[in-house]
Amino acid sequence: MSVTTEGIVLHTRRRWVSDIVELLSSMRFAISLLTVISIASVIGTVVNQNEPMSNYANQFGPFWADILSRFSVYSVYAAWWFLLIMAFLVTSTSLCIARNAPKMISDMKSWRENVREQSLRNFHHHAEWSTASTREALADDVGRTLAAKGYQWKMVAKDGATLVTAKQGAANKLGYIFAHSAIVIICVGGLLDSNLPIRFQQWLYDKEPFIGNGVIAEIPAKHRLGLNNPSFRGNTFVPEGASSNTAIVPVGEGVMIQQLPFTLQLQKFVIDFYSTGMPKLFASEVLVTDPETGKTFPATIKVNEPLIYKGP
Repeated sequence: MSVTTEGIVLHTRRRWVSDIVELLSSMRFAISLLTVISIASVIGTVVNQNEPMSNYANQFGPFWADILSRFSVYSVYAAWWFLLIMAFLVTSTSLCIARNAPKMISDMKSWRENVREQSLRNFHHHAEWSTASTREALADDVGRTLAAKGYQWKMVAKDGATLVTAKQGAANKLGYIFAHSAIVIICVGGLLDSNLPIRFQQWLYDKEPFIGNGVIAEIPAKHRLGLNNPSFRGNTFVPEGASSNTAIVPVGEGVMIQQLPFTLQLQKFVIDFYSTGMPKLFASEVLVTDPETGKTFPATIKVNEPLIYKGP
């Protein structure tokens, strides 16, 4: 017998890939990732995010402020390690679905029609009895009893006997599929809601943050993001009577200029107060212009009542 080195290397590689897939798709691995994400989310909730460094220096002191900054505590949801954990969680959960969903769907459709009489006798919980009823009448009685209990049932004639098979709650397996799919969707949404799309543009199109002061219209193209950017969080400053079609997106120590698919003109800013002097209402009366269609329409933006245009 001869064994080739190539065959051993190929088998080792397949085993290595199989072990990696087994680890990524294991429930323990997914739970560990969820635990780390939960802890990071608590930190991101307790510590105010994306504030000036001077605020953190005053709060924690210069030494600890610098240490926490190195671990991206002040921008947890955009930290590379947080995005990496999210990506691993998406991969792990997707592999879980890919491995288990087909079998679950097959089990939902299966009636266990191939079970043998001896196999039924080998079950720990079983009973046998004799009756004077005919086989057909007894099978009908069993079927009606099962139906009354909420079971789906089916009769199968085999080997001179009648097998009555029943099942209940098969659709409960969909809960596993839907729950894991929801985790994938939420994590993908979290990745899109982070600055990951901006980082991809920095890597692929040599985009880089703009550091310093300057007129927005004069900032070079390498500091600008296109309209095809799938998601971003930015600010735009529009004085009354002025308009803007760009947003400022903070990235690291600089900013990126995001082109907007519309032009926003601020016509009036309204502040209303309670009788006690506390602010009651902040509202912006704006005029929105779509450059593609030339369509212009007025809108009012209030706290907790955002303007949604070409969105859900």
